Amino acid sequence: FHALLNRARVRPGDKVGIFGCGGLGLNAVQIAKALGAFVIAVDVKEKKLQFAKQFGADEVVNAGDADAIKQIRKLSGGGVDIAVEAIGNPGVIQTAFTCVRSGGKLVVMGFSEKDILLNAGRIMFREMEIIGTLGCPPHLYPRLVELVRVGKIKVKEVVTHRFPLEKINDAFELLRKGDENLIRAIITL
Repeated sequence: FHALLNRARVRPGDKVGIFGCGGLGLNAVQIAKALGAFVIAVDVKEKKLQFAKQFGADEVVNAGDADAIKQIRKLSGGGVDIAVEAIGNPGVIQTAFTCVRSGGKLVVMGFSEKDILLNAGRIMFREMEIIGTLGCPPHLYPRLVELVRVGKIKVKEVVTHRFPLEKINDAFELLRKGDENLIRAIITL
């Protein structure tokens, strides 16, 4: 919520690309939509793109397609206003960067300890912003809870798997495998 509201400053009518449709990305899809954006969800797994549509994406693009960047530019009228990288993959960060229009923003929300290579000339000539974000400050919780209460953001529906505490290792294994049916797994006591 903080990433999209305060850091990216999403406004109604903005064209927002969400790169990575795991749990974090699907929440970003919902929040961008709740803030009035036109949302393009991007992932390499068709099941994740189906989830993105279910959670409000206006368009979806399979990043594995040879012309994915061209599709994103066409859908957004030349490039997204805001690209949100929600997976923490240096290659995805670079792809998201490539899809940002002049004067646009790249928001890095996913964690990676690896370096990325971005063209400094592109940043300068296109007057782009590169923005980092971390967490959500507690003072924003009431507003976020209200969005959940009125149904603009779905929380229960994002939970696809539940594990009792004694099966926590099974949950981690599912995460490691990258199961395409997994959005959020919770551990119950």
